[in-house]
Amino acid sequence: MEDIMNTNDLRAIKSKRDIETAFINLITQKDFDKITIKDICSEALIGRSTFYRYYEDKYDLLNKLILKYSQILDDLLAQRMKHSINNDLLSELYTGLNKHKDAILSLLKLSFHESSLEINFKKILIKHMTNYLHNFNFKIPELYIQQLYAANVMTAIIWSLKYGADPQIAHMMNDIFQHLTKNYATKVVK
Repeated sequence: MEDIMNTNDLRAIKSKRDIETAFINLITQKDFDKITIKDICSEALIGRSTFYRYYEDKYDLLNKLILKYSQILDDLLAQRMKHSINNDLLSELYTGLNKHKDAILSLLKLSFHESSLEINFKKILIKHMTNYLHNFNFKIPELYIQQLYAANVMTAIIWSLKYGADPQIAHMMNDIFQHLTKNYATKVVK
């Protein structure tokens, strides 16, 4: 009985992986609006019933992929923000995301009112930055710092995924943050 359950679990994992890979391949080739369930099934070499076993439609698939990669970013940041912001933090972030570069770059190109990997990534970056910024009192609006940091990190992430991680970029990003905290903030004494 347990072997049957394990086999079914493996089939589910493989089917979902194949569907996700097919979808990512398709969004690199054609507009999202033109992608059909038939296209996804054909690319994944599965039947429609298999697709509908896991996803309601292509929007559900997109949302689940956005959540999956957003969770990966959130986990990477949670692990690394414990230490502090330094060059290694950003380099490790780029390396961790690089494992999923094709999917992330493809999904970052898509933007809908409710579903956007870029919006989710920025929210996660702001959340983690907010936790870190509680150590400082800023002379300029903290919201501005959060949004500036998120936009800069997004630019660095996309650059690193397209062209490879450059330690100089990580170093520059940290220099910018150090400049902000040194010139526009005071450390909170606890």
